[in-house]
Amino acid sequence: MEPDAAASRTGGRRASWVRAALLVVVLGVLALETPPPWAWLWLAVPMTSALALLLCWRFGTAAVALVGAGAVGATVLGSAQGLWLWWIPAAALVGAWMGVREEGSGPSPGQRAWMLAPALALAAALPWLAHYRDMVAVVDRGLVAGDAQMLELMRQLGTSGDRLGGLEKAVSQNATMRHAALPHLIPTVLFLWVAVLVVLGRALAARLARALRWPRLSRTSLRDWRLPDAALWTFLAGLALVLTPWSAWAPTGWTLLLNAGLGYCVQGVAVVESLLLARGVPPPVVVLTMLFAFLIFMPYFILAAAALGLSDVWLDYRRLEPASNGERKTGDH
Repeated sequence: MEPDAAASRTGGRRASWVRAALLVVVLGVLALETPPPWAWLWLAVPMTSALALLLCWRFGTAAVALVGAGAVGATVLGSAQGLWLWWIPAAALVGAWMGVREEGSGPSPGQRAWMLAPALALAAALPWLAHYRDMVAVVDRGLVAGDAQMLELMRQLGTSGDRLGGLEKAVSQNATMRHAALPHLIPTVLFLWVAVLVVLGRALAARLARALRWPRLSRTSLRDWRLPDAALWTFLAGLALVLTPWSAWAPTGWTLLLNAGLGYCVQGVAVVESLLLARGVPPPVVVLTMLFAFLIFMPYFILAAAALGLSDVWLDYRRLEPASNGERKTGDH
């Protein structure tokens, strides 16, 4: 049995290295498809967050101080390089926070989501930073150019007459609405992008930890997702800023409101999943049902899930569930 166990461990480490290498390759390909300098974030954010997580997990307070000092230095020295560079120190702080809380069973998925607060704070402050309007204008011009290319392609394909006129009118109306909404949505889009990259960075850290024979990073389940109380205050703050008569605060308000609302939407999904699993519904059936409901009733599904997640703050639906037979296991992501 011992040779088989050793071979299994060797194969597991080799597979971890292969998965980590494939992840880096995929991120590199996506970076090649993104205009510079934002392309650097595809690699810099996951690697920075992964390194900060591993350092702070294994070396504690000294590593936290080192990561914090590096984040401050990068923010100060790189402030003239553009808004893209600010996301790298924010990712380092998120990784450090995750590493500090990784001991034992680790944080719950909702607590992990709250650890993205440094990146959310940057997204909320983004509309107040220098060159933000320039960035919005560049994005808007790029989208307008894309609309023009699409219309030209339709002409080359033989579209003409009323059909082409209707398409041009629809594109013009969409461009008008997009121009008004773009300053409010760009911070949220950037935050969600960086959040995904941080999650990939944590997955990369898990692979590296296993390859280095370190203890495995903690593993959680979506059914355990529950945001901390501070997230509710973030949601309410965003709502208050959106409702204020001062339009300058609207982008910040929408950033806080939309992202906190998405967090509660995930919490609503977790509530439904937990209740269905507690009643014996097979996991594949739960996944397919939720996916079907999302695709068919997407706007209503999101609103209903967010409302359910918000009500869970007070009603705590999962408190009355039957106790599970097993404890949460820990393992590699």
